[in-house]
Amino acid sequence: MDLSLHRVELMHGQAMAKGTLKVLPVGKKKGQKVAVGDDSGVLTVLYMKKGEVHVEWKSQPLGREITTVVMQAGKDKLFAGCGQSIHGYNRKGKEFVKIKTNLTETIHHLFVDENMIWTGCEYIMNIYDQCKDFGFVMVDDRINDLTCTPVAPGDMLSAVVACQDKFLRIYHGEKLFHEFPVEGPATSLGFFGDNPADKELKKQSAADVSMLYGTETGVVGLCKVDAKVVRRIVNIADRQQRPGMSGPAAGTRRGRVSALHTADIVKSGVLDIIVGREDGNLEVWSLGEGGASPSSTRLEQVPPSLTYELCLQESIQALGSGNITAGEHNEIVLTTYGGRVLGFTPSQAARDPTGSEMAHLEDATASSGASSMLSSIVSSKKKLMSQAEESTVKQERERRHKALEVEVEKLRKDLDKERLQYQRLSGEQIAMQTTTKVTHRFNLNSEEACYVLTVDSQAPLELVSLRADVEVDLLDHEGTGAILSRSRGDPVNPLLATYRIQEPGSRFQIRLRTVEGLHGTVSCFVLPQTSPKTAHLINLAVKPLSLHEKIGEVPQEVPMSELKLTGPFTVTDMHQWLSLCVNELPSRPTHDEMAIAYKSTFVGTLLLGKYQKGFASFKSDSITTISVLKDLITKEATARKISLKPQVDVKPETFPRFLELIHPKLAFQHALTQQVRMVEPLREVQLQEGETKFLAPELQIVLQHATEIQQQFELQPQRLAFLHNIVIAAYRHKWRLRGYQSVDHRVKDLSRLLDAYNMDQIAAFFDEPID
Repeated sequence: MDLSLHRVELMHGQAMAKGTLKVLPVGKKKGQKVAVGDDSGVLTVLYMKKGEVHVEWKSQPLGREITTVVMQAGKDKLFAGCGQSIHGYNRKGKEFVKIKTNLTETIHHLFVDENMIWTGCEYIMNIYDQCKDFGFVMVDDRINDLTCTPVAPGDMLSAVVACQDKFLRIYHGEKLFHEFPVEGPATSLGFFGDNPADKELKKQSAADVSMLYGTETGVVGLCKVDAKVVRRIVNIADRQQRPGMSGPAAGTRRGRVSALHTADIVKSGVLDIIVGREDGNLEVWSLGEGGASPSSTRLEQVPPSLTYELCLQESIQALGSGNITAGEHNEIVLTTYGGRVLGFTPSQAARDPTGSEMAHLEDATASSGASSMLSSIVSSKKKLMSQAEESTVKQERERRHKALEVEVEKLRKDLDKERLQYQRLSGEQIAMQTTTKVTHRFNLNSEEACYVLTVDSQAPLELVSLRADVEVDLLDHEGTGAILSRSRGDPVNPLLATYRIQEPGSRFQIRLRTVEGLHGTVSCFVLPQTSPKTAHLINLAVKPLSLHEKIGEVPQEVPMSELKLTGPFTVTDMHQWLSLCVNELPSRPTHDEMAIAYKSTFVGTLLLGKYQKGFASFKSDSITTISVLKDLITKEATARKISLKPQVDVKPETFPRFLELIHPKLAFQHALTQQVRMVEPLREVQLQEGETKFLAPELQIVLQHATEIQQQFELQPQRLAFLHNIVIAAYRHKWRLRGYQSVDHRVKDLSRLLDAYNMDQIAAFFDEPID
């Protein structure tokens, strides 16, 4: 069943953080109120009456941006996190409590029970009882979301934490109660139905809790949690078609999940899953008959179906639902990064928000007596609605027309006032402070073995420029339309590129691939369409092992070379050195003995490591990885005047495995290069002969797919050289770690073998002695 929702603009404020929206419970009136907090530090409660948005109350500016807004479990009291402070408000807007914590990190997540408060910062979760410290937990990796629900036995709620290291962790007080691996870095949490932590539900809470989680890889999962175990029920991992592409590469995973909610939007008696994503996608998923009591068996037979999808072109920060417009419908309400508060309702009255569609049709009909087509359109629209609905729509149109006239006049006066003020200031001072907020995310996409740089701006973007002091391969871009201009680089700045934005848009995404073994910085200059012109500088660190991602399960019986390091270093020293090589490490070590497991997203090789005070051991089936680690760690230790004793054990059996892993990519790229060379001669033959049936079948296939082959080659023209360099680097590092500083005389022979490309010959070359 297709769901039809109509958009309603509720408010436009300053930029909003994740989780800064709450829908208040039903009060004396039918319509529910909405509380939002933004970067101005003001908490606003608004409601709709007769189609108009009214502000119930606003808090005093809190001095810093609001980072989270929650309601006390089972009550209608609002709590806002702002910097290191917590502010509590009753339903009338009176501030009844203000807690100044002793935290050093900003409070990003908050949960309030009767007398207890849980706060989530970047890595630390704190618990307060009666506004006094009760406990704290240093979580193993960054906290992306936090909520509480009854899981462990007893009256105290358990905290559920979504972590960057691909785990959901459940804590009972300070004790780790459950640890549940998920498909990617966990970014969002929600409940399938109401949270049993609400007082009305806690007395009759079920044996288990149905929870939703979202990941950075776009997967939405439903699981059941109880005191004994966490069980996965179903995953929503549907793929999107990338516009303008076809074939296997066209399907791309969905964007990072930023908000989750459940509500019965279509009034079918079954809850729908509402998903908000970082790329602006709003989705409503129906579980069908399996949604009444979700179980893995029923949902395998009838998987979730997508009933509604809309892209807002800017990141969705929070989701809620309720009777917002005071009608008879359950409506979705959300906030976006740019500060918009939007409602989505099935109500027909919101179908034509300004009444312009109907007015244009009626005006056209009145001005042209013979316009039977337009008359039929109007009459057909009227037939779809009952007489009562038609009357409601007409009244709504007239009311909105008057409201728009008043609003336009007010905006005109405000604009004139601001223009005069800015002109006065411009004559006296030079603008230095930025006038809009810009944020970014730089994540590794493991499927495509590339980095995705996402830029979000509060104002529309004008251009994005990139400069890098390290080799970076630009792949493609998404979001708003843009023209890429590249300048010839130099040894200091090999990458100089500018994207000129052609269409209005506040979100831009660039895919780029780094070269492992090299490290440096990519500088991104973002220029929004604001006055005065102010560029925002974003610095992105490119690490030597940048294409490695953290993994949970380690394959057994893989031959690996080993690097052992001993010396007077601490766990923190080794952790800091290692963080210069790989991503996804916590900011500080969480145990006396640390263990890591990584996998190369491009080649597929592994990196395993253990380190403690005075000793570290790293294993990998890639000799290049071992060499890069040895060089960087010894360099950093020397700079700190710490003497290290490195010992490398090179296993010859790792090289056949390495070549086996890279063989499919090399074979495909060689075949593609040969096909590209044949396209033009074959087209010449076709032009002269007219008929090509006499050609071999494989040549006919090349001719039929000539355009696609050329396009694919143009997207990644340096890929073959890139792959050759990986093999040559592995050969150099093999002999360098065995004491041979120069192997240039052998590299030329290896390059010739790679050009001819025969895997057996290359494997035999690796086994030959160097002399």
